Amino acid sequence: MDLDEAIKGRRSIRRYLASPIPEELIRAVLEAATYAPSAKNGQQWRFTVLTGSAKKELTDVFRQELRILSEEIGPENMGSSFGSCAIMEEAPVVIVVWNAGEEGWETETHSVAAAIQNMLLKAHGLGLGSLWIGDIFYVPEAFMRHFGKPWELMAAVTLGWPDQDPDPLPRKPVDLVAEFLD
Repeated sequence: MDLDEAIKGRRSIRRYLASPIPEELIRAVLEAATYAPSAKNGQQWRFTVLTGSAKKELTDVFRQELRILSEEIGPENMGSSFGSCAIMEEAPVVIVVWNAGEEGWETETHSVAAAIQNMLLKAHGLGLGSLWIGDIFYVPEAFMRHFGKPWELMAAVTLGWPDQDPDPLPRKPVDLVAEFLD
């Protein structure tokens, strides 16, 4: 698969087959992440890979904390958070992504985002589906307590064999999103 095909063909996958993902494929996805550009070559990204009972423990905590929050703020204010939790429960692999940068630079956050994009593209290239999940930020404290990491929580990424093949969504043309100055 060439680069353009990977970029244009990657989709957010929200349904997965129950088949496990071989560890070597997970490692290949993570290795791709480590080739992202990083602020001052700090390589700020860190990953917690969850499968099996470890994944179930996390998603149980996530769902329980979402229920508590829903009672406080109302279910109409929960967005897609419960759906994201269900996707995490279904996916064979959940990777929690952290920023271990110590300088507090905004560019450290950019570095981790670039690593996540590499993960998504590599997963697609391997025939895996993936989803970048931000809904964990409804209850970030629950994730911080659960893992006890000193790092900044950035995202969750699901991996699995896709059980859907979504059509591409329309993209804005370059002339609508860019200006060229001379």
